[in-house]
Amino acid sequence: MKAKVLRYRFDGNAIIAPYMDLEPYAENVFISLVKKNESGNESADCFYVVCKISNVYFTCGEYPRYILDKERAREEAETYCRNWIAKTLKNAESGNCVTQLDIRVFEELGLDPVPLMQAREAYTKKLEQKRLEMKMEEEEKRRQKETEWQQLLDDNKRKFLAGEKITAEMFLEITKRDGFDIHIRTKGTFNRSVITIDKETNMNFRLYKGRRIPDFTGCDKAVRNYLAFLSGK
Repeated sequence: MKAKVLRYRFDGNAIIAPYMDLEPYAENVFISLVKKNESGNESADCFYVVCKISNVYFTCGEYPRYILDKERAREEAETYCRNWIAKTLKNAESGNCVTQLDIRVFEELGLDPVPLMQAREAYTKKLEQKRLEMKMEEEEKRRQKETEWQQLLDDNKRKFLAGEKITAEMFLEITKRDGFDIHIRTKGTFNRSVITIDKETNMNFRLYKGRRIPDFTGCDKAVRNYLAFLSGK
């Protein structure tokens, strides 16, 4: 049989009422094929489940055939459809989610949609408030993380200027923050070979089997020029 069925458009942004081919499933419940399984597995074919109340048909979910064929699935669908109005009103009263489709079905049934519209508006505001709170929490975490990072850089810079060794990674991060430019090849040497370094250019470095000790001339020069850069500020 064919009937006009209320459902969401595929993008979920609007409600449409196309004519759909319906297959009886349970009392006042029908199914309509959404998509056949590409591999030919019929048990994985996807169907709309359609409720009928009075003369209004509307979708209430999409399920594969193997779910619809489960024991008691028809009985549960019947119960859901039979209690749909009461359950929807209870959801509204409890502050739970009320969909646009719920409101449209109420309108088509000649029922008062105002309680549902009010519940949906309140629920939407609650979600928006929660979203803003989460955004503020994330922003606070970001600020805290940035503060901790800047503090770490400050601590390492103090250690470096006091003559202590710091990691090559920290040295590069500190000079970057201070706006001191280091040649890209020298940065590569720092990253590949230098483990720790101090302001006297004493360093620990990595030795790779079968390779010569790297030329650290650029690293020595970078440290000296950075200290000169700081003195000239």
